[in-house]
Amino acid sequence: MTWMVLLTGTLVFSLLWALRHHGRQGFLIALFIGTLVSAGSGYLYRHLGSYEMALSTEALNSLPKNERAYVIAQMAQDEFMSRNRVADQEIVNLFELALKLDPDQITALGSLGIIAFEDGDHQRSLDLWTRMLGQLQQGSEQAKAIELGIARASERVAQKTAEKLALGGAEIQLSVSLSQAIPESLKNATVFLFAKEVGGSPRPIAARRLSVNELPLTVTLSNNDSLMGGQLHPGLRVEIMARLTVGDAAGSQGDWIGGPVVLTLDRENQTSLQLKP
Repeated sequence: MTWMVLLTGTLVFSLLWALRHHGRQGFLIALFIGTLVSAGSGYLYRHLGSYEMALSTEALNSLPKNERAYVIAQMAQDEFMSRNRVADQEIVNLFELALKLDPDQITALGSLGIIAFEDGDHQRSLDLWTRMLGQLQQGSEQAKAIELGIARASERVAQKTAEKLALGGAEIQLSVSLSQAIPESLKNATVFLFAKEVGGSPRPIAARRLSVNELPLTVTLSNNDSLMGGQLHPGLRVEIMARLTVGDAAGSQGDWIGGPVVLTLDRENQTSLQLKP
C-alpha cells in the first residue's frame, strides 16, 4: 500500500509542478516524470517485493551496480515527490550516490536538475538535463519534455549573465604568502586560487594557478579569470581560498590551505591569504 500511495502522490505532484512552471507545455514534463517514477516503482515492486524491502542493504548490494543505482534513485525520487518536492540533504545524497554508481542514471540526473532549478542554480540544472538528454531517444516525448526544461534553464542562465554584466565587473587584489618555509617535497608545488559564490554553486567563479616559487605575490582576480561563464560583480558575496598542492585543483593529502576569506564585493577589493600546513 505504501508503494501505491507514493506512486499516486508522485504523479500528482509532478503534474502540478510542471503545469505551474511551464504552463501547457509542462504536461509533457509531467508525463515524463510520471513515466520515470511509475517504471521505477514497478521495478522495485517486481524485484524487491515491496517498497519497504528496497531499504534492505542486503537486497541492494545483491544487485549489479547500475541496477542498484536505479533502485536508489527511485527510492529518492518517491521520497522527494511525497514531500511535495522538498529535498533535504539526505535525498540529495541518495541521488548523488546513484550518479556515483551510474553517471548516466536518468532519474537522478532529472531529479537533481529539478532541485537545482528550484534552488536557482540554473547552470547546474542545464548541465544535468543536457547529460540526461543524451540518454533519451531523440524525438521521444521524454526527450521533448527535457528539451523544454533545457530551454527554460538556458533562458535563466542568459538572463542572470546579462544582469551581472550590467552591474559591471569587480576585481580582487589578493596577497598570497606562506606561513613558513616549505619542505623539499613541496618545492615544485602548484598554488590554486579560487573565488566561489557564498551559497551558490560549488564550482569556482574565478580561479588562478601559480607556482609556489612565485610566492609571496600579489595578484588580481577579475573576470579575466572567470570559469564557466561566472562573473565577479559588485554586491556578490564570495569565499576566497588558496590551496598549495602537488596534485590537481581537487587537492590531496598534505596540502597547505589559505583561508577561506569571505567578501561582499565592491568594484575594487583587497584581501590576503596565508598558506598553512
